[in-house]
Amino acid sequence: MLFTGIILTILIGFSLVNAISFKFSWLEKIGLSFPLGIACQTLLMLLIDWIGIALTSTSVLSSGLVLLILMNIPTWLRRKKIKTELKNISFEWSSVNLVCLLLLALVAWYEYMNFSKCMYFPTFDRDSLTSFDTFGFIIAGEHTLKNLSFFTSDYIPTIHNAGSPISYTPMVQLSYAYVYLLGAETSKIIPALSYLFFLIAFYAVLSRMAGNTGAAIATFFVLLTPEMTSFSSMSITNVIQAGIASTGILYFSLWLRKRENKDLYMGVALLAANLWCRTEGIVFVAAAGVLFLIDSIRRKEYKQLGICTIVVLSPMIIWNIFMKSNGFYSENAVISHPFWDPEKLSTIWNGLWALFTNPLYYGWSFAAFALAVIFNSWGTIKNRIGLNLLIMIVLSMLFYILVLYHVDYIWDSIGNVLAYSAKRFMFCFIPLLWAYTVSNSSAIWLTGKLEGFLKLK
Repeated sequence: MLFTGIILTILIGFSLVNAISFKFSWLEKIGLSFPLGIACQTLLMLLIDWIGIALTSTSVLSSGLVLLILMNIPTWLRRKKIKTELKNISFEWSSVNLVCLLLLALVAWYEYMNFSKCMYFPTFDRDSLTSFDTFGFIIAGEHTLKNLSFFTSDYIPTIHNAGSPISYTPMVQLSYAYVYLLGAETSKIIPALSYLFFLIAFYAVLSRMAGNTGAAIATFFVLLTPEMTSFSSMSITNVIQAGIASTGILYFSLWLRKRENKDLYMGVALLAANLWCRTEGIVFVAAAGVLFLIDSIRRKEYKQLGICTIVVLSPMIIWNIFMKSNGFYSENAVISHPFWDPEKLSTIWNGLWALFTNPLYYGWSFAAFALAVIFNSWGTIKNRIGLNLLIMIVLSMLFYILVLYHVDYIWDSIGNVLAYSAKRFMFCFIPLLWAYTVSNSSAIWLTGKLEGFLKLK
């Protein structure tokens, strides 16, 4: 039954990608299928629980099957056009070279070892044992989220305190409940598949921005990022969100460059899933939203902006309504008024700078990005290739600093938040840093020369 459920989830995501556009490459469809599928499946679980249907293997599989059928209606309506497009699909061997093949072989080997490690070790990290994995297990046992016994003051007196996991967006918890409902002995299949499919999606989308060689280089170095890959075999949410958020930003960047609506809609879908995974993902939505707003003002066209804004914020809206209607709340720890605290700002900056410059955590990611920005500064301004991506990286970081600044740390010290939570949130930027490093005009020129010299005849 577990195998059936995983296949169903992948098919839901694959069908959603096709519903957005059939013109995505096969690698894109495969890589995006699991993250989008599990986001849809868990959102559906929340909705059926909300209306009073118990979360059982029968209810989640049958409702998933209905969703799969609905997802395929747009594809069915366009079947004649799709048949014509299928006849024109071919693979261009001239774009493949020995360096690309070697790097992809290394990525496959390292990810095989990482996947095996993830599946071998049981859940052991504190955050998962105190919230994500434990909540998923209890949801599967009690067949509900809204009436979960764990979320009562009698059971946990501090459940409504600031920083309580009761207010965490439930995508990961429900995904763990999903596999437990289907008979899994451990939920580790979720983080294992999330990282595997992220690597495929990242390579696929980046190959459209930087070519196959550039994409292979970036994917290889993302996989070599010490702390990120280490945490990818754990059950916490950060790496799962990092894969979804970063690919969402990359698709939005592609849309700004090539103006294909399919990339915009895919970016919106992924950024919405990013919010469904963790609320801090709002910083990436805001960064993309700033450029979207500027672009809409320049074009004097706001309908698309309005529709996309509603769609991307819908998971957060649904979750907040669900919380209010079911008594899910925690003490507010957000400072909503403007204030000036130079000591706090200095602490935040010094903590983040220590993270940026620590190669034990992020390898060469920040150093390579800094060098790419410096050596390609003129090219970025002149050719504008990579400029939008660079702006979104910077804006996302600034918005995250603003979020850290406006939180009242009454449940923990700001030092601990920077050393642990912020350290893990930086995973979202790692794929973006490498994407810019290989997709700026200078890097594209260099990898183009390399492809021409080493391509397979």
